Amino acid sequence: MTLREMVKRLPYPVRQGVKYIYGMIPLSIRYGRVFWETYNFLQESQWWSKEKLEEYQMQQLSKLLHHAYENVPYYRRIFDERGLKPKDIQDFSDLRKLPYLTKDTFKARAKELLARNFDPGKLPTSHTSGTTGKPLQFFEDPFTSQKEWAFICHQWSRVGYKPGDFRVELRGPVNSDKPVYYDPASKVLRLSPLIDTKEKAIYYLTKIQNTGAKFLHGYPGAIASFAYAIKGYRLTVPLKLRAVLFASEAIYDWERELVQEVFNCRVFSHYGMAEKVVLAAECEHSHQYHCIPQYGITEIDRDTHEIIGTGFLNYANPFIRYRTTDIASMPISSRCEKCGRNYFPVFAKVEGRLEDFIITPEGTLIAPAIITHPFKDLKTVKDTQIVQKDLDLVVVRAVPWAGKDSQALQAELRQLCQDLQIILGKSVQVKWEIVEEIERTTSGKFKWIVSEVSRDSLEKGIKEI
Repeated sequence: MTLREMVKRLPYPVRQGVKYIYGMIPLSIRYGRVFWETYNFLQESQWWSKEKLEEYQMQQLSKLLHHAYENVPYYRRIFDERGLKPKDIQDFSDLRKLPYLTKDTFKARAKELLARNFDPGKLPTSHTSGTTGKPLQFFEDPFTSQKEWAFICHQWSRVGYKPGDFRVELRGPVNSDKPVYYDPASKVLRLSPLIDTKEKAIYYLTKIQNTGAKFLHGYPGAIASFAYAIKGYRLTVPLKLRAVLFASEAIYDWERELVQEVFNCRVFSHYGMAEKVVLAAECEHSHQYHCIPQYGITEIDRDTHEIIGTGFLNYANPFIRYRTTDIASMPISSRCEKCGRNYFPVFAKVEGRLEDFIITPEGTLIAPAIITHPFKDLKTVKDTQIVQKDLDLVVVRAVPWAGKDSQALQAELRQLCQDLQIILGKSVQVKWEIVEEIERTTSGKFKWIVSEVSRDSLEKGIKEI
C-alpha cells in the first residue's frame, strides 16, 4: 500500500490535519524533484525544432520498447511471434509492425502486461472513468503522477497558471453531504459537480468569489451546467476568472460558447485519459488540440481518425499503440503557425454528442463523467448501460458476473440505483434491468449512455436559457 493510499484510509479529521501539515511544506519540496525536472524540461523543450522533438521521441520509444521486451511478458511474446527485436523499430513507420493494444486485450492479459521488475504491492493503481461501461484498472510506476502533473501545469501555463496557484474544481463524485471541500495540500476548493437548485448556484458563486480564485477547473458538462443555471436564474457573476480549465470529457461547442459567455474569460481545454498515452491541449491563440510529443507518440488512423497512443510515462503497465476509441476531428500533421510550437499532430476536437447527457424534467444537464462514480466499484456486475427512456425515467441495464450470489447482486443494484437517484434528483425514476448482454451499435462500438428522449427535448433546455 502506498503512502497516499494509507492517508486516504484515515478518518476525515485526521486526513485533513495531515493535509494541512503537508500544505505547509514549501512547494519546491512538496511537488518533488521529478515534477520540477519534468516541468522545467517542458517549458524549455516546447520551443524545440521538429527534428529535435522527433529525435527525443525516438530515444524515449527505444527506451520503452527495450524495457517492454525485457520485462513485460506480453510484449516479449508480441515481438517473438513477429520475429522482431526492439532495434528493428528504427522510425515511426516501423511502429506499425506492432499490433494495437485494446481495452479488452489489456483486461484479458492484465498479468502479462505488468512489468516483472516492479512489485505490484508497492505500486499506485489507477483506473479509467468507466464511460465505456467497464472501468479498466492498471498499475503506474511511482513517478508517473509527478510527471503527469508537470505536463498538466505546463499546458495550463499558456493561460497564466503557475504550479501551486489556487483553483476551484467542479469534478469528482457527487457529494450531497459535503458539497464543498477544501484540500489545503493542493490549494483546491472542490465543489460537488451537481448544481440542481438556484440556492446551490448562488452558494457556489459566493464560495468562489470569497476564495479570489482565478481558475475554475472541471468537467465541461458540470461547468456548463453551472453556467446554464446561472444564466437560467439570471444571477450576477461576481467573479474575475482568468480562465476556465476544461478536463476529462469531450467538449461540445455549445458548452464552450455558454461558459465563455457567462464567465467572460478564456475557456481552455485539453484532451487526455487515465491510461496516459496521449495528451493534447490548446495553445494561447487557438482552440485546436496540440498533441504534446514529449508525452508519447500519437497516431491518427487514416481511415477512422481514431486516436492511437504510446505513452512514455508509465513503465509498470506500458501502453504501446493503445486504441483509445476516441475520434479526432479534422486532424492535420503540420504545426500550429499561430503559436509556433512543433507539437503534432493537431486536431480540431474529440467528437462527442449531446445525446451522451442525461437531462432531467427540470432541464438540468448531467454529464457522463458525473454519473460514472457509483459504477466504479461494482463487484457483481460485469457490464452496464444507462438508458434514458423519458425525461423522468432512467433504466440501468446490468450484465451480472456468472456465479455471483443473487442476493448480493440485487443488493448492489439497489444501492447503485439509490446513488444514481441522488445524482439525478427525485423527479427521475431509476430502475434496473438484468440482461445477458448489452448490444453494440451497428459499427460494433459500445455506447454507455443511450438516450431515447427526442433530440428536440434535449435541445429545448439549451435554447430556452
